This record gives sequence, C-alpha cells and structure tokens, in this order.
Amino acid sequence: MRGLLAAVALVAALGGASAFTWTPCDADKVPFTPDVVQLTPDPPQAGGSVTFVIKGNAVHDVPHGLISINVSFADTQIYEEVDDLCSKTSCPIKTGPIDITYVQDLPPIAPPGEYDVEVVARGVDDEELMCVVVHFEMLPPSFVQALLPGAWLGKGGGGRAAARVGAALPAAARRLLRRLF
Repeated sequence: MRGLLAAVALVAALGGASAFTWTPCDADKVPFTPDVVQLTPDPPQAGGSVTFVIKGNAVHDVPHGLISINVSFADTQIYEEVDDLCSKTSCPIKTGPIDITYVQDLPPIAPPGEYDVEVVARGVDDEELMCVVVHFEMLPPSFVQALLPGAWLGKGGGGRAAARVGAALPAAARRLLRRLF
C-alpha cells in the first residue's frame, strides 16, 4: 500500500509537463544556424519514440559528414551517439534550405524529468556545421501514467486524490521520489 501511495504522490508532485525549448550553440561560428526546431511528441514519453527536426539554411555545400547526439539528465551525460550525417538529411548538402531529422526510441526505464540533447553536425574536415541544444521534460511510460489518468498534463481525472497525498509530503520527499521514479 505504501508503494502505491508513493507512486500517487510522485504523480501529483510532477504536475504538468512544459513545452520544449531550444538554443543554438556557437551560432556566430557555424555556417548553418537553425531557424526552426521541432520535437514530436512534446512532451516525449519514456518507452515511446521522439523525433527532432532541425530546419535552417546551409551557407555552403557539404558532401558528407558526421552528426553527434549527446543526451544529459540532471546535468550528467547519459548517452552519446555518432552517426553519418547523410542518414539524417539528403547528401550532398547544397547551399540553401536543409532539414535534419533525428528519430530515437526511448527506453521505458528512462526516468521522468528534464533532459538536454545537444546535436552537433560536422563536415568532412571536422568543421562544425551546426550545433543546437534542445531542452525538454520526459514523461514516464504510459503504464505509470495510467495510475492517475490526466494528472500528468493537468487534465484532472484522478488528480485531486493525488494532489491531497502529494501536498502532504515535504518538498524534499517529493524531489526524492521524482528522482527515484
């Protein structure tokens, strides 16, 4: 019973998820600065998949290159991937509009919380072409959300009981539960 109450309190403490944000890094030093970044779904959910689409303009042709993805949780890098840039966009990249699409399956054991994903594209000569950091909050898997339908996005449906239990916990306990689950 205590485990169920802890899960209920956790759901209440987390509240609603916010929309993602993004920022270019090294914007004044790279030949491709993103104009638009899309994250689908927003917010992503552990156990599902997430798609990042980065749109902008290339200022010169690039025959091929590499793309690296670095994922951080709680200010700690937890995942890194390096892939062929041409697997995420059409190559050779010509001067003008460019879309880079990155799709990732998310493990169901990924903890809910705030994540940063840094995406860096490099040309054949190791020239940094583009860098962007996407910040988002990950929701827990759907089976966890099913305990209290709607509580994750502030839509009610079981949220009142969870709110009473969650409000009774000290803030430090709610933060600890959030880290554990």
